[in-house]
Amino acid sequence: MLDIYSGGFLHPDSVMSINPFLLVVAVWSWLKWLSLSTLIIGGGAYIGYLFTPDWREIVDSKHYYSNWKIRVYLSLPFNTASRVIGGLANQEIPVWLREYLLGGFARMYDCRMEECVDPDFKNYSSFAAFFNRKLRESTRPISASPLVSPADGTVLHFGKVEENKIEYVKGHDYDVDKFLGNVELPEKEELDLYQVVIYLAPGDYHAFHSPARWVANQCRHVPGLLLSVRPTLLSHVPHLFCLNERVVLNGSWRHGFFSMSAVAATNVGDIVVDAEPSLRTNIVRRKTQKIMNTETEIHAPYLPGERVGEFRLGSTIVLVFQAPPTIKFAIKAGDPLRYGQSLVADGV
Repeated sequence: MLDIYSGGFLHPDSVMSINPFLLVVAVWSWLKWLSLSTLIIGGGAYIGYLFTPDWREIVDSKHYYSNWKIRVYLSLPFNTASRVIGGLANQEIPVWLREYLLGGFARMYDCRMEECVDPDFKNYSSFAAFFNRKLRESTRPISASPLVSPADGTVLHFGKVEENKIEYVKGHDYDVDKFLGNVELPEKEELDLYQVVIYLAPGDYHAFHSPARWVANQCRHVPGLLLSVRPTLLSHVPHLFCLNERVVLNGSWRHGFFSMSAVAATNVGDIVVDAEPSLRTNIVRRKTQKIMNTETEIHAPYLPGERVGEFRLGSTIVLVFQAPPTIKFAIKAGDPLRYGQSLVADGV
């Protein structure tokens, strides 16, 4: 046997004379130094990553590098965690365990199972299947209003777009072009630009539907982060919606430009748009690909209440559209919504 200390050989009988305590001490010392060196190298790499300019500086250089708390928060691996959680959500749950897991989730987030086509938890094979549960049509009558809610959720903000900036919570806004892309808005004095922002909580129905009679002619996919869009956090991260991954449908309706955007969030890596089956969101990308937007020409005419797509958990829908200045909204910030519910009282 090779003597690792002297370079010679040990007699088999001498191996039995090695002190087990000294052996344990030696192994523990080696593991300790290995752990310490791993922490030092990993910590140094993280600090280097934190202070190295990347695509986030391009999107929001003013805020990202002026506040260390924002830099640390944005550097956390939300995308990776969301992919892991998404994979777990697709794993089949044993039948005997579904009532406990899915039922517990439903009670925690106040999911209205009586509205579902199938209220039996045992018939949902995974969390993903449960998130995409179908509702009975009678529970969501579609209003005859020209503009209806595209999803179940809560109104975060609404109103006129001032100076080409969209305000998603009070005091925080972003440029229309940075969010929607380069879009052409018909210049008509009798029209103004408006917006409605709706937050979908985890317990809400996760599909989103058409809010009006309109035609989508472009599907724009913008890769990005998966930061939380909870209302309590939105005011702390400027330009959050421009940093998060999103799918933007641009088109037109009776009054001109119309856009509907699905913004992803933490644990919401997957966005599905039925009119664009090739769309793939929250996939691993190289650094050079993280700011590469893809634009696909489509032709998707929609009627109010018609299904457009779905989230694989809750997130946010942003509507941006042209309308006459006579428009009167029937909502206020903080109002709960059901898809198909009227958003306007008059003037459209």
